[in-house]
Order: sequence, then C-alpha cells, then structure tokens
Amino acid sequence: MMETRKYLNGESFDGYKFFGNHKKSENSYIFRTLGPSAKNIYIVGDFNGWKEEKLRKYSTGVFSKTIKNVKEFDKYLYVIEDKNGRKSYKLDPFSKLSDEKCENSIIFDKSFDYSYKIKENRNLNIYEINFRNIDKKIFTNDKFIDYIKENNFTHLKIMEIFTDSFSYNKKLFDLEDLKVFIDRCHKNNIGIIMDVEISSFYPNEKSLLRFDGSNMYTYDYDDILYNYDGKINIDPNKKIVKSFILSFINYLIVEFNLDGLSFINLENLIFWQGDKSRGVNQSWIELIKIINSHIKSLNKLSLGFYNSIWKDDIGLDLGFSYIYDKTMEKIIKIMQKYPYQRHDYSYVVKNLIENDYRKFLLGFNYFDSLGEGASLAMKMHSNDKKYDQLRTLFLLTYTLNSKKILFMEDERGSLETYSFDKKIDFEVKNKNEKDFNKFYKKISKFFKDNEDLYEGDFKTKVLDIEGYSLFAFKRKGKNSEYLIIINLTDLEYKIGYLNKTKTVLTSFDENLKNKSIIPAYGSGIFRIK
Repeated sequence: MMETRKYLNGESFDGYKFFGNHKKSENSYIFRTLGPSAKNIYIVGDFNGWKEEKLRKYSTGVFSKTIKNVKEFDKYLYVIEDKNGRKSYKLDPFSKLSDEKCENSIIFDKSFDYSYKIKENRNLNIYEINFRNIDKKIFTNDKFIDYIKENNFTHLKIMEIFTDSFSYNKKLFDLEDLKVFIDRCHKNNIGIIMDVEISSFYPNEKSLLRFDGSNMYTYDYDDILYNYDGKINIDPNKKIVKSFILSFINYLIVEFNLDGLSFINLENLIFWQGDKSRGVNQSWIELIKIINSHIKSLNKLSLGFYNSIWKDDIGLDLGFSYIYDKTMEKIIKIMQKYPYQRHDYSYVVKNLIENDYRKFLLGFNYFDSLGEGASLAMKMHSNDKKYDQLRTLFLLTYTLNSKKILFMEDERGSLETYSFDKKIDFEVKNKNEKDFNKFYKKISKFFKDNEDLYEGDFKTKVLDIEGYSLFAFKRKGKNSEYLIIINLTDLEYKIGYLNKTKTVLTSFDENLKNKSIIPAYGSGIFRIK
C-alpha cells in the first residue's frame, strides 16, 4: 500500500495503486483522490443517479469513499467544493479511462497478465507509428508484426496515446486490445516505446486546473500559467506534483509492460516556457534526472525528443538513454537543392560522418513526413530520380554511428502526403515502392547484423576524394572494415580503388559492367579485403 506521507513529500512512484477507482468486491469500488485545499469532495456517476455522495476527508488531504453497485465502465465525476462554497466538476486525475471527449472518468480496474518480454537489443532501429492512422485489425492478427520483423525494426514507438493531455488515459481504443498487441510484439522480440508529454495539459475546466480550488498542480503566477501552445504548465517544484508525475511514469511502464518512454517537447521542460533565451528551469532539470534514474533502474529506455535542431550535452547529462538529433533535417534540406548547389554544403555532410553519435538517434520522424506538406520521398529534388536519391540518403543514414528511427511509410518511400487523419494499410502500392522497400530491407538488415560497428571501439575515417558532393569514409569495427561511398550529385564517378573491395550493398544496379563506377546519386558499402 502506498505511503501517504511519502506521496505528500514528492517521493512516491505508486500513487496510481492508491488513488483512483479500485475494485474491493464483486460490486463495490473504493474511490480516493487528493485535494488538500478543498472544503468537501463529492462523487456523482451512473451508479448513484448522478446525485452527490460526500467523500470522507482525512487530515492528509485525502478524500475517499467505498460505494456499492458500481459496474465496470460506469461514468463518474468528482464535485469539488472549495473553501468559499463554490462547486466544480472534475475528472478523476487517476482514472485509467475517460470517454472519447474527455468529459467523464470511467470505472476500470482490471489487470493484465503479460506472458512475454523482449531480449536485450542494443542495436535500435525504431519504427514510429501513430495508432490514429492504423486500422484496429492490426490487433487481431500477426500481419503487421510480420511486417515489422521483415523490415528489421527492433522497436515500435507509439504516438498519440498519452501526449495530447496529461492524464492517465484518453480512450482512443480498447486498452485490452493494446495490451494483447504489446504482448504479441514482445513474443516476437519487438520492443515497445511510448510517447509521453508531462509538461502541460489542456485547459479543460474538468482537468487539473484549480483542481481543489487552489493551484495544486500549476504555477502560482499567471504569466507562466499558460505555455505558448495554449496549454496549462505543470509546476514540477510542488511535492504533490512530483509524486503525481513519478507515479504516472511508473504506471505507464508497469501497466503497458513498456520497454521505454520517449519524452517529447523537451524544450518545454528544460527551458522556461520552452524558450532557451528565458533560461533553464531548474525544477524540471532535477525532476527529469529522478525520472531517468528510475527508468534506468528498471532497465528501460528513456528517449529525449526536441522540436528543433539541438546539439548539446544537456540532454545526456539529464540521464536520457538517447537523444533524438535532428541533424538529418539539414541533410534533407541539401537533398531538396539542385545537384550543382550541394557541394556548398559538403561540410555539413562531413561533420555528420565524423561526429560521434553513439548516444543519439538519427533518422526521420513524423515531422519529416509532415513538414512542408510533403513526404520524405517527395522532398527529394527532381521528378524522375527521387528514389535514387532517397536510397543514397538511407544508405548514408544507416552507415552512421548511431541508433536509428524511421516514421511509418518512409521504409517504402511513400509519395503520399502524410496527415493525422489518413488510414495506412502498409501495403506497397506500386513497383517503385516495392523496389525501394526491397532496398530498405537490405540496408536495415546490414545495420542489424553489424552491431560491432555501432558498439564499443569502432573507428570512422573520412577519406579525401575528388569530386563534387562525393564522400568516402571507412567504418572499422571489431570484426570487419567497410568503405562507404556517397554520391549526392547527378555526376558519374570512376573509383579505381573499388577493385580491391568486395561489394556488400549498393543503392544502384549491382550488375553494372564497370565495377568501379559510382553512378549519379549512387552509393555503396564495400568490404575492404
């Protein structure tokens, strides 16, 4: 049982086990909530005809009541009476379910017995998906799981479940189906990482705002009450808030048997109002360290995601396992330019190759397929060579010394604009997509099978090579050494040294008569004999 005093001191990870609605017998549930400044708290719901029933108040600020004739999925709300006698309806901050419009909390206290967990997999190739875009049929068969395995992804990163509002759940789909799906993923050694947003919540009148009549969960100053997105900021300096957040983090990991959490919008946590010029928010810094220390103690992953290009050790100093680095966004910009312009940005590519990214995720997330109203493939310059360029972009990405992340549909080079409302069936739609996906499977398998290049004592050496937007570098691991050639321009190059290597994988037709030729937009991986 949770220690109330520990919760009030900001040190509890198990508040969700105590607060909320919990089944006591066949038809009775106990309800507990916290509201130190409230005069009284009542409960209304389907089980009492929406007539107020008063909860018992304890000196700790805890309110509770056991109620009979309560059924699973009944709707309910708390009625908070403040010190001045004013009443307001509030959602239960610890309810596991709410209705579709987040108007009512829902009775739900069912545990799920997981059967599987993944084996340790340090060579991350993360597939970012949004369940809003996916048909619920993926929960009922292994077709989607087989697709993940065929494309050599190690983890799924799930968006849009606990990111739109800071609460225990908004019911987007059946949680039991999701848990079965997670267990089947683990059976196939696919890890699950879930996005989480802990900096703010929507200004819904039934939310945490002035929950007990006071600024219990929020800042006391109006100028930092709202963030720039119109959401309400959480105050991490308050002890009750600390326990609420720590319990929320632990709940997600335990309830969904997660292999990691990804913290989005890091700017909103690290800097005041998400603005670097306003300085570092020390309270969040301290709390993030505690969160990451706990996640690490559970042997889980903690990923940090910024919204802008950010190259600083501050994220790693906070204890994140990996930080998503948006440097590849600069490379996309280069690929949008005319070929003759790309040589002016050679230093960007060379820096990317030379820098140590072992503690970072490199790749492409949802914004790279959403921004500018064009998918990743659509962003490649020209009309008839997009896939040639995209293959080279991917070969470069998957030979860098980092973990990887990719957004759904980019593994098949979709030329359709992404939107949050479209449905995705994960079927290739034409020959171009089929050919590109065949290449993606090869390059992702190379990454998956050559862990020694990305762990431990590896060496990267950039080679001097003549040519515009032509790059060559060596990657030497414990058991092998590779030469990588990257041609970002529309010129063809002859490289005699390739006669001394063995071709592993190229982005172009490997049956070219002249084995020393790197064609326009071509790239390749060659084993050094």
